[in-house]
Amino acid sequence: MNELTVTFGNQRVVLRPGQNVYIGRQHDSAVVIDDLRVSRQHVRLSWGPQGGWVLENLGHSGTFVSGQRVTQLYLTHAVEARLVAPDGPTVLFEPAAAPATQAAAAAGRPHVGAQAPQMPPGGVAQPPGVPDSAAHLTGGVLHTLIPVKTWLTNPTLRQWPRLLIAAYALAPLVLLILLQNTTDLKTIGWVYCLYVAPLWAFVFWWLIRPGPIRRLHLAIAAIIIAAEFILIPALTIPWEKALAPGNSSHSLIRYIYGVGLAEEITKALPVLVLAIVLLKVRHTKLDVRMWMFLATLSGLTFGVYEASTVYVPLDIITIAKGGAIGIPEFIERVFVDGLQHALWAGVAGFFIGLGTNYRRQRILLWSLGLAIPAVLHGLNDWSLSGVFGTDLWVWILIQAFSVFLFLGYAASAHAIEQEVRHTPIFRGQSMLIDGSQLQVPPGMG
Repeated sequence: MNELTVTFGNQRVVLRPGQNVYIGRQHDSAVVIDDLRVSRQHVRLSWGPQGGWVLENLGHSGTFVSGQRVTQLYLTHAVEARLVAPDGPTVLFEPAAAPATQAAAAAGRPHVGAQAPQMPPGGVAQPPGVPDSAAHLTGGVLHTLIPVKTWLTNPTLRQWPRLLIAAYALAPLVLLILLQNTTDLKTIGWVYCLYVAPLWAFVFWWLIRPGPIRRLHLAIAAIIIAAEFILIPALTIPWEKALAPGNSSHSLIRYIYGVGLAEEITKALPVLVLAIVLLKVRHTKLDVRMWMFLATLSGLTFGVYEASTVYVPLDIITIAKGGAIGIPEFIERVFVDGLQHALWAGVAGFFIGLGTNYRRQRILLWSLGLAIPAVLHGLNDWSLSGVFGTDLWVWILIQAFSVFLFLGYAASAHAIEQEVRHTPIFRGQSMLIDGSQLQVPPGMG
């Protein structure tokens, strides 16, 4: 019997001709892939009319073999397919050898369709793969060990993660040439902060796992980033000039409402407005993890703006004057400033997503999502105000707790939302009957 063995991780199933099964996120699939990027029914496997297994892609994100997108594939030999993207989850398909092939192999002769070695005029067969000259031998070895032509035509090397790595490896060299005569310190700050920010964005995407990024999400991200460049000079700077504590003040409350609240509102406001517009105009709700990720982009943008226009130029001046402390401060601002703002903004984005999707406690959720980052932000700046002298351990502990809080929400965002969905105080349904848990009899759905 021509069985088909399908392997994904520790799942291994054997299919027999006549079966018609699916692979995907749906819980009753033959192979279940718990990845939000994978469609519920991503791949269908069936026994074809010509005799043999047929793989059909049903997923929106596609199925890839050797880096190429496939819609239908006859499985005549072992195939390693990747779902969603050329570097996505890997599924191995191994069809059993056909009887004719097995018999031919047992008899030690080629099966039908195989090509027998050709005899040269001298009557001595040249072994397969052996070149006929020393020059050919040298060329073959070089091609084997340094296959440049193969690399140039290999679609795997043209995948965006690899191209991004190549661009990032060369970018500092190009920037060194472009900036060698620059005297504008803010330009240098922008360049280096913008170089680091996309790396953090990718890290946040990987941590939060919000699902595939589609055109709608890209449009929202672009609006959020553009809004930050408007809100920072129009809202944050005037607010802080009026309410932020002075250099000699150690008032924690003033740091919370004069600095923390000002900056966290600036980062959260475009996310909140877009969530409401999307809900009211398009009747669309995004996963809370997507709002959390989009909010981190708002925080990154704020951090880049702040570091490049204020702190990085000051650190460069300190370095130029011979101040060694300017070097670690420069590194901290370029690599960590955007991260800090993104952590707090991501927590706010999580609560914005919850409040948007579950309206009964919407104001409470939104308020909590704004209060937590504002307090942490205020504590952070207050700890650096000199209240503890030169001791920075309190500041480090606040940063550590902020990282812990963000990682906790990123890891359990889906689980928390599930709890909220089935809790009457948030769901707004009867406390006696949870409608989402009712099973609808067949034919009545």
